[in-house]
Amino acid sequence: MRPREGSRRAVNESAAVRARNPRGQGERLREELLRATERLLEEVGSEDALSLRAVARAAGVAAPSIYRHFSDKTELVWATLEVSYERLAGAMAEAAAEADAEDPVARLRAQLRAYCRYAVAHPATYRLLHETRQTPVGPERLAGHPAGLLVRSWQRALTACEDAGWRVRGSRSEAPYVLWSAVHGRVMLWQVMPSRKDAKRLDRFVDEILQLLLER
Repeated sequence: MRPREGSRRAVNESAAVRARNPRGQGERLREELLRATERLLEEVGSEDALSLRAVARAAGVAAPSIYRHFSDKTELVWATLEVSYERLAGAMAEAAAEADAEDPVARLRAQLRAYCRYAVAHPATYRLLHETRQTPVGPERLAGHPAGLLVRSWQRALTACEDAGWRVRGSRSEAPYVLWSAVHGRVMLWQVMPSRKDAKRLDRFVDEILQLLLER
């Protein structure tokens, strides 16, 4: 008996799906899903425009396989962004560790300069972090957003400055976001303006923003 057309189509689609990873390689599949999501986000630029079916197709798996690792699309997108946020936060932490341990302002300055250097050195990844439009969530879930790595790092650095006798001008709760928006805005201007690319200008800007934000 000849197989029906629908049966042949199912066989062909099944053949196009990658073989299941052997037991113990679930982490490998998870990483493949994250890489596929990153590539697609670079194309569509929005969580809403991202299709789980497209992610599964790009990773070579059946769509239900995604739910073995991520509860929904938002969790998948956040996990994808988290990889880059962790790299950026790690670069900031390394820079701070190399600064004078007795000078909290120097350590904060090192963090901010490392942020700028990372953005300049990884423009595609940086754009993905800041240009991916994400679906709104409630405040409880938002607290788990991977960008919190940066905010908490600056909160701790500012607290160390205060403990050393510095005063933070303006609203203390908004100060980490002042730092973030300032360096982000300056990096974006530095990248798009048709001027000679001298990274030392970013260092000087970091000095300026700290002079404006902190006082004895």
